Amino acid sequence: MLSRITTGLRERFILPTRRFYNPYLIPRNLKRSPYLKKTTTMSGLPISSDTVAPNVPLAPASKTLKQPIVWIDCEMTGLDHVNDKIIEICCIITDGQLNVVDENGYESVIHCEKSVMDNMNEWCVNQHGLSGLTQKVLDSEKTREQVEEELLSYIKKYIPDQRKGVLAGNSVHMDRLFMLKEFPKVIDHLFYRIIDVSSIMEVARRHNPQLASVSYQKTAAHTAKADILESIDQLKFYETHYLKSEAETKEFVDKRRVEIQEELLKDSATAANKRSPVTESHSQTASPPDKKAKLDSN
Repeated sequence: MLSRITTGLRERFILPTRRFYNPYLIPRNLKRSPYLKKTTTMSGLPISSDTVAPNVPLAPASKTLKQPIVWIDCEMTGLDHVNDKIIEICCIITDGQLNVVDENGYESVIHCEKSVMDNMNEWCVNQHGLSGLTQKVLDSEKTREQVEEELLSYIKKYIPDQRKGVLAGNSVHMDRLFMLKEFPKVIDHLFYRIIDVSSIMEVARRHNPQLASVSYQKTAAHTAKADILESIDQLKFYETHYLKSEAETKEFVDKRRVEIQEELLKDSATAANKRSPVTESHSQTASPPDKKAKLDSN
């Protein structure tokens, strides 16, 4: 008997919860309190009134940044995210229209020992040596922990709410991979999606190779701030010359909205008919008396 009750509870409550659970919609490390007001997740769905994410700052009185994008570029000692380290990081924040919020941005160099820098691959030794980054790393007194806190504070200054800012850059998945290990607090504050300009570039090369052949050319300075500014300009190029604007898609959008509305009305009518069907059996039952009455009248 007890086994049946346990099974019933599991099927009714536990399994549906697992089936629809999305870890990105609810902040981690939730604390319970009977005094907290009801709030919502980033999707607009309500969450429990007794949960809250700790250490989330209140929104400032200033105007909220619309559709914020957090552009980040890292310079590393190599591309092995297990053994290599971030030695320089830069962050520039824009709104959804690619307007830069703060031109200075945030930029820091993290100290590493000479033995670490000497152990870099040949490309990094040459590139970071020529750009002067290697010497900056050796001279820097900043630790990884210090830079993480500074960067998080800088982002929160413009985007105080968790999971609102979208990480962006060129091949930014690689930067995120390193940051998951070295800057987890920053990653936890950002939205889980990314805007990778390199992906648009690769699609353009295959979809419109003629445009790709005359597309934005980066100088490849390989300094964090220069790379970010070039990534922003590159996305502006694709928005202007490759991606269609709102005006260009207006005719299609208007037409498609009418089609969607017609489809919804059709689906509603179909659902209504299914709820109150007129079956064939009723019509067949009604026909014999009508036929008999006709014969009688003859």
